[in-house]
Amino acid sequence: MPKVTAQGKTVTCEVGANLRQVLLHNGIELYNGQAKLINCRGIGSCGTCAVELEG
Repeated sequence: MPKVTAQGKTVTCEVGANLRQVLLHNGIELYNGQAKLINCRGIGSCGTCAVELEG
């Protein structure tokens, strides 16, 4: 199972899982500042929840 580490917290998920949903389900905040109010809600047009992948 893949491991996801964000904000000092590591969680596992199923292969092919939606990363945004995994993070939100595990209480990991995706947005900060104004982005909490102004974002695209996961449709991929604003880039405020962009992530870096390793491996």
